Amino acid sequence: MTFRAPLREERQLLLLWGAAAFGVLLLWSALPGLALFLPACPFKVLTGLPCLSCGSTRTALALLRGDVAAALRANPLAALGGILFLAGGALAPLWALLRLPVPDALPAATPGRRAAAIALLLAAWGWQIARGL
Repeated sequence: MTFRAPLREERQLLLLWGAAAFGVLLLWSALPGLALFLPACPFKVLTGLPCLSCGSTRTALALLRGDVAAALRANPLAALGGILFLAGGALAPLWALLRLPVPDALPAATPGRRAAAIALLLAAWGWQIARGL
């Protein structure tokens, strides 16, 4: 893998990522109240089964409380995504301002990588179904 200096647009995107993560942290006290107004999951209402993202609201609220264990129990994949979003949002502005090198190209989406991604999504959904969320 080769690296290069980030383009202007990439630096802007990194700064935007940081601003979005910071905005989530600024609004953390309002989020539990806003969660009360979210509708029920339409997939679960229609089928009785949880969807892949069921538990994501509980996961986000647990992460904002700092309860990583509860977040992982509610939806491990969403918890991992939330942790990566916040951690990346903390580092992204520094990356942009210091103009650190970025990968020249993303790895190719090979059939094996696609199969692994599908297996991960199915495992996460199986977790949701097994937990009965």
